[in-house]
Amino acid sequence: MTTRTDTNKTQLRVSVATADYDTASQLFHELGMDMTTAINLFLKQSIAVNGLPFRPHLITDTDKAIREAHSDQVQHFTSETDWQSSVRHELNKAD
Repeated sequence: MTTRTDTNKTQLRVSVATADYDTASQLFHELGMDMTTAINLFLKQSIAVNGLPFRPHLITDTDKAIREAHSDQVQHFTSETDWQSSVRHELNKAD
């Protein structure tokens, strides 16, 4: 819903999850701005780049694998025997 408050301003009313609002408000406060300033900044930047000021995209399995490979969550093996032992262990846990 929008309401024109005068010739230069329009009031915008949106619904967002309370937790998201609270988290974003805290973040913007730490950046030295309020929610209104942050939303105006988003709109201005969208206009400047003639689109969203970020690149939305789906995260593919390949993206996930690359991120995992760059993290410390990857399990490393020194030999094929070690890898096979790990696989057997995981299969036994599933039973």
